[in-house]
Amino acid sequence: MMRADIGFAKRHNRAALIFLAPALLFVFAFVAYPVVYAGWLSMFQWDGASAPVFVGAGNVLRLAGDPIFWASLGRNLLVALSAIVFQVFLALVIAYCLVRIVPAFSRIFLFFYLVPVMVSEICIGLLWRFMYNPYFGLVNAALKAVGLDSLKRGWLGESDTAFLAVVVVMSFTYLGLYVLLFTAAVRSVPESVYEAAEIDGAGHGRKFVSITVPMVWDAVRANSLLAIIGSLKTFSLVFVLTNGGPNHASEVVSTYLYKMGFGSFEMGYAATIGFAQMVLTALAAWIVFRYMKRKGDA
Repeated sequence: MMRADIGFAKRHNRAALIFLAPALLFVFAFVAYPVVYAGWLSMFQWDGASAPVFVGAGNVLRLAGDPIFWASLGRNLLVALSAIVFQVFLALVIAYCLVRIVPAFSRIFLFFYLVPVMVSEICIGLLWRFMYNPYFGLVNAALKAVGLDSLKRGWLGESDTAFLAVVVVMSFTYLGLYVLLFTAAVRSVPESVYEAAEIDGAGHGRKFVSITVPMVWDAVRANSLLAIIGSLKTFSLVFVLTNGGPNHASEVVSTYLYKMGFGSFEMGYAATIGFAQMVLTALAAWIVFRYMKRKGDA
């Protein structure tokens, strides 16, 4: 009987391995191998055509003293901070309002919030480039219409406004995704909890702070992680809107990596930037899980 059980377990394991094989091959080919190859390439100076030249830790030392990289990383961190405030937190507030205050119109509002999520980021970037156009763009036209001509700018062409303009586009683009996720989380909160709070005289503000936030904290942590990871690797919108300009004023790590690899053909240094970006993203994920635990969680 023991042998029969062992034989069944072996057959079961083989069957599981067969079904898992395609996924494992995909992970190896598109995740594990590129990471290992990037780590190996980061030790070389290579233009993509000639023979690689071993430089050891030269690329890492160069990265440590590269002011453009550190400025780009700082902007990624600012994007992550803005994502937590204007995407995650604001989305939670909107989701609460849709579920608890105006449930009759929640589907209509959800549709409008989700439109940017369903549209390609390239299309959104091109649309906002027209809106930011200093001559016939909607943003300057709206400022002129309300008598604020002094605030009109070449939003994407000036160093002091380019990055802010990009952050605004990101906030509008990704907000709908978190509204959808938080709407599902808020709806999962038992109605009896809110009814008990109403009997005690709690208003919407108290119910939001004391009931909704604690009850959906796992969703808050997960969405914060998604927002931070997305912010640290953001590329498409920045590339379409400003390409990191003017004069690196809106440069982020991904656009700088792209320019080093495919603009300057410094593949080894680009690999070093990418490897550092991966390590920093993993560190950010660890920080989120470490410091956003519920009280009492192990």
